[in-house]
Amino acid sequence: MMIVTRTLYVKLLLLLFFIYSIGSLHSSRAQIDNWENYSDPGHKFNFLYPRTWIIKSHHDNITETTEVILEHPNSTRAKISVLYNPNDALLKSKTGKPVLPSRALTNLENEISGDYIFFNSTGQFAHKYSVQTYQSAGDVIDYEKSDGKPGKMLIVFAKVNEKDSLTFTFSESKRLFYKDLSSVSQIIGSIAILQ
Repeated sequence: MMIVTRTLYVKLLLLLFFIYSIGSLHSSRAQIDNWENYSDPGHKFNFLYPRTWIIKSHHDNITETTEVILEHPNSTRAKISVLYNPNDALLKSKTGKPVLPSRALTNLENEISGDYIFFNSTGQFAHKYSVQTYQSAGDVIDYEKSDGKPGKMLIVFAKVNEKDSLTFTFSESKRLFYKDLSSVSQIIGSIAILQ
């Protein structure tokens, strides 16, 4: 009798988990269905974003670089940057061997760390985030700017080809970082490289 009860209990738990998972999937899909589509004027990439977020973009016709900045309307610190960088210097190899995204990400972190009084790579999410099927590397950074405001940053570096990259950066206060991470993950998942 005890075994039957446990088996039934386990089956009920699995059924509830399955129903919850399907409901969450439909809920997040419905959320994305109400989002706006951003298309790069250089026709290199596009992505979906919440329509309430403020978007600014800059395309340089000479370098073909495009940077898109998204700001959360209810936060003074939440910011997303999507940068498409043709002929990225981080992908140039001194040895002639292809540069791995993890190496390029480390070099990028070393370059930008000088702008902060505290910049600590946590090593979290190294392979969790990727842009489509491109080789990608990600990291979460704990940082503090000179104004004394600590925060967290997610950086995802995607190697589009041997010369081009796409870098996704999300920064927010430590207190609110994980609150928006679900939406941020959906934005990353919606990025499409148009090559």
